[in-house]
Amino acid sequence: MMKQVELVNGDLRFPALMAGNGEPVILLHGFPDTYENWAVQINALADAGYTAIAPALRGYSPGCQPGNGDCSLYAAVDDLMVFAAQLGGRVHLIGHDWGAVVGYLACAQSPETFCSFSALAIPPVRRIPQALLKVPEQVLLSGYMQFFQLPLAPEAWLQRGDLDGVTTLWQRWSPDWEPGLYLDNAKHTLAEPGVIPAALSWYRSLFKVWKKEHRQVRGWLGLNIATPTQILIGENDGCMSPKLLEHTLVESDFSGGVELQVLPNAGHFLHLEQPEAVNHHLIRLLNNTQCE
Repeated sequence: MMKQVELVNGDLRFPALMAGNGEPVILLHGFPDTYENWAVQINALADAGYTAIAPALRGYSPGCQPGNGDCSLYAAVDDLMVFAAQLGGRVHLIGHDWGAVVGYLACAQSPETFCSFSALAIPPVRRIPQALLKVPEQVLLSGYMQFFQLPLAPEAWLQRGDLDGVTTLWQRWSPDWEPGLYLDNAKHTLAEPGVIPAALSWYRSLFKVWKKEHRQVRGWLGLNIATPTQILIGENDGCMSPKLLEHTLVESDFSGGVELQVLPNAGHFLHLEQPEAVNHHLIRLLNNTQCE
């Protein structure tokens, strides 16, 4: 039975969906998305004997928008570590898009906390900067990230009409797929007060390289990942080119082991497009990596 719960970090309150009994599994969503779209995975994980909990990312609900506007990756990793502690200290982790980026960093920084890690739609982030030189198409695909650095214009673009900018990104990133209710759910979350500016703050903080938190994150990027890891990529991903994998997936970067699954007939939102295939891989890794 899935229920609405709340996770807390300081004075920030993060709405979450939760179901099941067993080892805890945290699921982190991405942009422009919502924690509610993990519902199919939450039910599947609960049926497989796990406690699945999917919180909103920092900023994606009025109650978890920090007063200082800090939506940096450093802060997001801190949120995740606090959630893990609240759930008993050792957890499995599943992340999509930004959630996967947070996962790579958290597993590198705190391997003892994470029993397994499944990264959806994002190749290993450690080597993406160098890979951009070898996969020029990704520079074009990532053009939205430069656009998001501008003041005000990105907010206006995303919010025009019925959040038409959000629709455009979903269509571009998962072509030949009709998202239906999933897109409606995402729009409902993104229409809440302050959520779109907070979501854009995630991108804007990436370029604040002078901040000490940014230096800390860069240090984590250089660490090996000792958590058993799998990477799931949709072969038609229109946000992150699958060609990046040739230059980012280096087995020696993953001392706990890594495996790759490229899913046919799926784009960026692969867990929503091909839930049965994705759930099969998620549960298989969980079953092979119990938290001791």
